Amino acid sequence: MFNFSRSQTAKQIVDFDRFHFSERQCAQLYAMICVDDEINLDVNLPETIKINYTQAQLIESFLICRQLWLEGIIDRHFPKIVSHLYRTCEISLEDKVIYKMIRAKFKHLCYAYRAFDSRHQRPFLLGHTTGLLGVIQDGFKNNKNSVVKPNAFLLKLLWNEQGLSLLRQEVYRFYPCDLEGFIFSIRKRACFIRHQIETKATISAHDFHSLRKHMSMFAAVYGTFDVLYPSPYHHQVFQYLATINGLMGNFHDELIERKLNQTQNYFFDHFEIPKEILSRLTVFTDRFLTVF
Repeated sequence: MFNFSRSQTAKQIVDFDRFHFSERQCAQLYAMICVDDEINLDVNLPETIKINYTQAQLIESFLICRQLWLEGIIDRHFPKIVSHLYRTCEISLEDKVIYKMIRAKFKHLCYAYRAFDSRHQRPFLLGHTTGLLGVIQDGFKNNKNSVVKPNAFLLKLLWNEQGLSLLRQEVYRFYPCDLEGFIFSIRKRACFIRHQIETKATISAHDFHSLRKHMSMFAAVYGTFDVLYPSPYHHQVFQYLATINGLMGNFHDELIERKLNQTQNYFFDHFEIPKEILSRLTVFTDRFLTVF
């Protein structure tokens, strides 16, 4: 763990030369990302949620996510994957693995910004690039060339030395939050989830996706904690949140398929949240909001 003096500025705290996590730690973090939607219906959420982190721990949690992201964007094969998608709208099984890895690292850094940066939001270019990666993936998963080709063209324009330099400059700007700010961020999101599930009998696919993004952030945060500060408690919380994330992800995949096949309107058609998801969201909000 790193030590910080109160006299240090935010710029000094996030100096890249000062923070370097081992290859093993980064590999563990990526392995966690790969299972942050793994479903284990037998795992229960601990009765008591503990929020007792130091600012140093919160900073470390962000910085390992950023280091993993930096290692992801230097993949030399990825521009070829994007160019091939633009030309043919096709992707091999091997390239799908690489594509999924790159997108996962982008998403994880976005969640780190929402949790650990004092602004509690993802930077503009990082966020839009992450969204673009998601749209393309939905397109090739559902064989929708009309979705893949134009968006792959946009990504191809961005994925060059100048575009990646702009992305790096953007993610160098990190303003660490303190524990109070971290609590504010997670409470705000937990309150949003509770409001949605308690006030709406039915929900649109778009609103469901918003819920899922909040839960994905919680899973990412506690997965990172489980890597850096391993404990039975962190692992149990992570597994519970990953289960919700996985259930919601599987259901959202169905919603995207209906959207692309034009059998359900993504914004206006409503449905009930599946009971196995709703019951776990209720337990989650009850336990997390009891802390504050």
